[in-house]
Amino acid sequence: MMFKNKPGAAPVPVDSSRPKPNRGAVPSIISADMTINGDFLGTGDLQVEGVVTGRIEVSRLIVAEGGSVSGDVVAQDVRICGTLTGSVHSEMVTLTSTAKVSGDIYHNILAVEAGGQLDGQSRRLSTAKPVKKPEPAPTMVLEHESAPAE
Repeated sequence: MMFKNKPGAAPVPVDSSRPKPNRGAVPSIISADMTINGDFLGTGDLQVEGVVTGRIEVSRLIVAEGGSVSGDVVAQDVRICGTLTGSVHSEMVTLTSTAKVSGDIYHNILAVEAGGQLDGQSRRLSTAKPVKKPEPAPTMVLEHESAPAE
């Protein structure tokens, strides 16, 4: 796994040349007492029980009940039991009865249990229009002239 936190950096596209995940491996876990600010990239599975603010690119993502993600998600399989604010791009997305999603979901398979909440659009990957990457925010340089010391 790799953490990346560069203000104003453009999101990194999914790299299909990365090694295939080991399905028998134990997932990385962001426990309930943890907060991560920044992008989270990896080829394995990730379970979020705490708070993540940033883009997540993994093989499989589980947002546990009580867990929260604010940012875009790219994964092969996504299961949401907690809260997610941002877009989801995944082959298969499952929203459980406790899920609360604010954002668009791009998927091939979508399952929503009774009580699962989606405030956004659902689009199949095969018919979805490509999503434009957000432009990085312009940077501002402030110069300050100080008076000569006397």
